[in-house]
Amino acid sequence: MKNKLLIILFGLLFCIPNLNAQNDNLEPVESIFDDYNFQFEYYSLVRKVLMNGMSDYPEVRFLIIPSFSVEEVVAIEKEKQKYFIVHHKMTKSIWYTEKNKEIIKVNKKKVEISESDMKLYKELFKKAIAHRKYPDKELMGPDGVNYYFSVADRPLKTGTVWSPKSGSKMDRLKKIGYSLISLANDTNEGETVELKTELIERIKKLTTDIK
Repeated sequence: MKNKLLIILFGLLFCIPNLNAQNDNLEPVESIFDDYNFQFEYYSLVRKVLMNGMSDYPEVRFLIIPSFSVEEVVAIEKEKQKYFIVHHKMTKSIWYTEKNKEIIKVNKKKVEISESDMKLYKELFKKAIAHRKYPDKELMGPDGVNYYFSVADRPLKTGTVWSPKSGSKMDRLKKIGYSLISLANDTNEGETVELKTELIERIKKLTTDIK
């Protein structure tokens, strides 16, 4: 058991993105579900348990992998010519649960979003991922949150950031990712989310600012 945990820990360390205060862009990253990472039990369980029932090719996806709290993911998915925000959140951390990981309860929410609002998020995620950059300096972060942003852009493309600096463009992007979760939580199932003007303007402004 100890050897197994060590293998998983080393896998996580190799996949933690590098900190760099001067780099205010997402970093290039392969999917955490690629052949290399998928050999680690943790990543296979994130997909199997947390993301069970979700599309493998969403319009956008915001995946949150924290150091010391529960994992969660939110995506916009197309279904029968409509678009939906789909939010899944673990009730217990996959990482810190020792037994019966595969039967941990996942809280799920699904609400409709208009195509025009979906396109706002998709344009922002696409712009952020198109401007991914490797940092000039590399410093490892022992604690924080790993954020993964994905967009359907033939194929699904992904960028990542590790606990971005407060007020930075990547911090603004993170908060907009979290806005999808808030929209899902604040909207009754069967209803369509409504973006406030302030949120729409924040999304448009950041889309312009990312370079």
